[in-house]
Amino acid sequence: MPNFQMERLKNNGFFRVLNREITRITHSKVYLFLLLVGPMLSFLLVMNIFVAGVPSHLPVAVVDEDFSALSRQLTRMVDATRMADVTERVSSLQDGRESMLSGHAEAVLYIPDEFEKTVLKGEGAQIQLYINNTNVLVGGLLKSTIYRVMATYSTGVKLQVAMKQGLPVEQALGQVHAVQMDGHVLFNPYTNYAYFLVTALMPLLVVLFTLLGAIFAIGMEIREGTSPEWLKQADNSLLVALAGKLLPYVFLMLVNVAVMHFIMTQHLGFPLRGYWGAIMLSQLLMILAYQMVAVMLLAMTANTRLSLSLGSAYSMMALTFSGLTFPVSGMPMVSQMLAQLFPFYHWMEVFMGQGMRGEPLLQTIQPMAFLLLFVMAGFLFFPRLNRVLADTRFQHRC
Repeated sequence: MPNFQMERLKNNGFFRVLNREITRITHSKVYLFLLLVGPMLSFLLVMNIFVAGVPSHLPVAVVDEDFSALSRQLTRMVDATRMADVTERVSSLQDGRESMLSGHAEAVLYIPDEFEKTVLKGEGAQIQLYINNTNVLVGGLLKSTIYRVMATYSTGVKLQVAMKQGLPVEQALGQVHAVQMDGHVLFNPYTNYAYFLVTALMPLLVVLFTLLGAIFAIGMEIREGTSPEWLKQADNSLLVALAGKLLPYVFLMLVNVAVMHFIMTQHLGFPLRGYWGAIMLSQLLMILAYQMVAVMLLAMTANTRLSLSLGSAYSMMALTFSGLTFPVSGMPMVSQMLAQLFPFYHWMEVFMGQGMRGEPLLQTIQPMAFLLLFVMAGFLFFPRLNRVLADTRFQHRC
């Protein structure tokens, strides 16, 4: 009986192609790099970059022309924050400008002469802050941090003045804080940039290696002129040929996905507030969708090298339209429509909704339907790809 079952498997086109592809993968360093080594090294690199979560100790130069007790206290308060680190005390704004231009400071804090005298008179002192906003994230962090320090410092001064005028502490506090805001930062309360960027970069690496791996696997059959033999092994069924060829890639990419989720949840502390099953189902659909994109590219170009180039560009553009670096709702209508052409965008809708926001499961139906649509769209290119694989004119093309 076992021999009979083995004989049936050998005569099955799907298993013949599957066994053939496993042999190709295990005997090629390029395949192993695309499927395991490359993704793992990329994950480790991204994890190492964002392990701190939030940038800290950003260099700040201080120009203190007053050098009074109050100005020194203000400087110490800025230096005591986690985000800012007073690395230089320069004598003029010109020196501060040169420090910023040379990259030694990300911000310059200017405290004018007679700062303390003006504060004690209650006339309202003005402090100038110059921020290098070339990097919007760094500039925004420094600005919010130093503004909070200024608000705290100003509140303390106002409180002391009110108390010196004879007001009790409670009344003085009420005068200083006439209106208070009780703010709640949802979903990413620590302003953790690992939550913000790693959630896009690691899945994008999965997308990149999935698409390039599928293009390389199918394209090498064209380049090496082995596609007729591949189809023959599959009993001349393109569906069987692709299923047997791409199944090992799906499995290995799911292994990479498991490692990715382990790093994000266990090492970087990424939350999971929704349904894990929905995330994994969407991940499987995204892998299949990008494999179908590989089918589309090869069917249209019949050229492995060109398809790899187009696939790389298409993968990288997905980050732009993911909605993380810039909200899709704020883009022009044309760009909002273009975002729909990337499976990664629809997967991010599921991942962020289930991972960070804990949305109802019904919210995943639409993005998953779009992912399924990409998978189904690939079938429309089967006739064209079948001709490319069978026609000797396309064989041995780069």
